[in-house]
Amino acid sequence: MNFSFKTDLALENREIYQKAQQKDAEIPGISTFLDDSDQDFMLTKVSILTNEASSALSKPKGDFITIESPLLNSEIPRIDVKTIKKVSKALFETGNISKKQSILVVGLGNSDITPDSLGSKVVEKLEITRHLAKYSPELLPKKHRLVSAIIPGVLGTTGIDTCEIVKGIVEKTSPELVIVIDALAAKEIHRVGTTIQISNAGIVPGSGVKNNRNEISHKTLGVPVVALGVPTVVSVPSIVHDATDNFLDENEKNRVINSITLNKKYDFMVTPNTIDDIVENLSKIIAKSINKTLTF
Repeated sequence: MNFSFKTDLALENREIYQKAQQKDAEIPGISTFLDDSDQDFMLTKVSILTNEASSALSKPKGDFITIESPLLNSEIPRIDVKTIKKVSKALFETGNISKKQSILVVGLGNSDITPDSLGSKVVEKLEITRHLAKYSPELLPKKHRLVSAIIPGVLGTTGIDTCEIVKGIVEKTSPELVIVIDALAAKEIHRVGTTIQISNAGIVPGSGVKNNRNEISHKTLGVPVVALGVPTVVSVPSIVHDATDNFLDENEKNRVINSITLNKKYDFMVTPNTIDDIVENLSKIIAKSINKTLTF
């Protein structure tokens, strides 16, 4: 199915598909689990089980865990602690992490562009330990996995596809798990800065903005990959869709959206004017979550 909206979130692809098909029932080949027992958070796990479901949602087979909260970007310590615990637990389970694993963390994106700098900002805040095992073993924490990290930059800067860079590092350093951090695109405005998606299906850098590169996944690297991302941008059609909710019916809205989608001069992404704070705060939360996950 050809979606009018740009999104990296499997949850939103599922919502769009169901709405287009005018079906409330679950899509064949999709399993969904919802946990809204905590009033501050909603956790949804969408599992894509078949090739047909993968094609319908334009997502690879695998598990996609989405943690949503309007308080996710809050500076209230209580909320941060709860968020870190939830993200850490989801990471641990999705990556099937064992005590002896060595981990490579990859911070994707362009560090010079704020909405795309999440990956690099997370890596800057991580507890890196792999080098200690070789050069200063007495300084290596006893209950911390071997962690290495890389900020590979973007194709326009390096001239090298990110997957090629990461694959070369994996072949040379032999990590048992790769965690990839990236900024994402969302369809729903309210999910920008308030949503974290964690998946074991890998990631295609730039897919949300139709700037696809080679995928980074178990298939391409030969080791398990966990992708973690936060939506930092939405497309113009998404904004128009939300803005016309109260005075256009669905058919008229679809006509307007299709018209905008076909007009190349409106083909760009938008980010909030508070994006600096959003990225900085969430990079701290995600880094703390990864640090907690990799300590046993």
